Amino acid sequence: MGKYPNKKSGRLGFDFFLNKLALIAFTLLGGYLVYTAVSTQMLDALRIGLLCGVVAITVIVVWWLSLTRTKPVRLAIGSVLAMILCLVFAVGIRYIHLGMETLNNITAEEDETSLMTVYVRADDDREMEDLLTETFGTLANDKANTLAAVQQLDEKYSAMLVTETYTSPTELVDALNDEKVDAILVNQGQLSVLEDMEGYEEALTELREVESFHVVVETDSDKTSISHEDAVFSVYISGSDSRDSNIMATGRSDVNIIATVNTETRQVLLLNTPRDFYVPLARNEGDEHALNDKLTHAGLYGVDESKDTLAQYYGIDIDYYFRVNFTGFEKIIDALGGIEVDSEHDFYSTISPTPIHYTEGINKLGGYEALYYVRERYAFVNGDYQRGINQMQVIKAVAEKAMSPAVLPGFTSLMDAVSGCFKTSIPTDLITALVRDQLANGDDWNIVTYYVSGTGSSEYTYSIPSQRAYVTIPDESTVEMAKDLMQQVRDGQVIVDPNAEESDAPSY
Repeated sequence: MGKYPNKKSGRLGFDFFLNKLALIAFTLLGGYLVYTAVSTQMLDALRIGLLCGVVAITVIVVWWLSLTRTKPVRLAIGSVLAMILCLVFAVGIRYIHLGMETLNNITAEEDETSLMTVYVRADDDREMEDLLTETFGTLANDKANTLAAVQQLDEKYSAMLVTETYTSPTELVDALNDEKVDAILVNQGQLSVLEDMEGYEEALTELREVESFHVVVETDSDKTSISHEDAVFSVYISGSDSRDSNIMATGRSDVNIIATVNTETRQVLLLNTPRDFYVPLARNEGDEHALNDKLTHAGLYGVDESKDTLAQYYGIDIDYYFRVNFTGFEKIIDALGGIEVDSEHDFYSTISPTPIHYTEGINKLGGYEALYYVRERYAFVNGDYQRGINQMQVIKAVAEKAMSPAVLPGFTSLMDAVSGCFKTSIPTDLITALVRDQLANGDDWNIVTYYVSGTGSSEYTYSIPSQRAYVTIPDESTVEMAKDLMQQVRDGQVIVDPNAEESDAPSY
């Protein structure tokens, strides 16, 4: 194959040029692989040099084997290697492109939205055109979204909608059922709070959705963040229970974790705050008469509201958010081929449509089972505390599986799932810098978790001021411990797991 073309053999000449074409393609792909890997900015100088050296040596060896005219076996080996390595390089380039495309999608700035919906009673068969002259019930504490939604409907249907405001979702639904209004216009997330209200658990089944559309959420949150050179930063990790496929749709925040990261000491503190923690919302700062609310309700007003509420409560700065849609999380776990978690309890899910049994010990979970594993709380005496533990288990299991070679066969589907499940305000260059540092140093991180706790109570809340709701009154001693631990991480001190010294779980 490597001999010069013989004028008497057209076949030999074709093989010769095919061989050279394969070698040229192989060389170009090798160079492009190096360029692509370097452009990610995740490799330090040493690894860039090693990659260049390996690719250069491979190219030289393959060319030498393919061009030899004295050893036909070497020629054949060189040609086969060129074709095989072409495929390997191409796959490597494709995977790098997919990974960076996914990272850019996750970190790209995107407007947060609210899914506004028009509802009527379940026995009302009228459509939107039939309701334009009727009165629409709206929520008083969601004025900006409501105004944007009304304007959108007015423009679409060339109408002037008449609205009447109510102070809470329960009053809004009651007004519709009592025929005080003919329809209601509300953020779907706002109605989700009814699931936790006594007497309103089935309220949504008595409504019929007429029309839904998104409006952009207005935010006054300060977008400035730390310098990428700083060694310490904080990230708010939010797990939204939004049923909307749009990751940026507002919804209750069922997972509320503050990650305090010190890249110099390689320490991370994961602080979990229960969803029902009774805290003042950031939007009401300075208003002494405003009611506190459940932390989970802050998410109804946007991820920045949740982040700023926690920052205000703990007296810290939170630089970034990392948002997880646990409904989409199901797709990731399926793309990974499932995960294993070590359950502390034997229990059945109380919220899944079909019964799911989790045994004490190791459980192999697909996406569906994992979703209800992290959402379950009613099956446990200590409620949200145990749910927080289960959520951390699943996050850890997903991270371990994602870093294993087992993900390679399903890499494409995994990247597709990740794109629709995560969103973060952490800049791409900060993420690549962290990856580069991890590849260069390779040291383990000291990751410590802590859970603040409290006692159950029934109180009026900002989002539902007309009716008492279950809340968790904070145990201030655990809150002070959390503040101290975060400060220790920022100060570069080595911290130990405070939960290991406690024999009893927090009470709720």
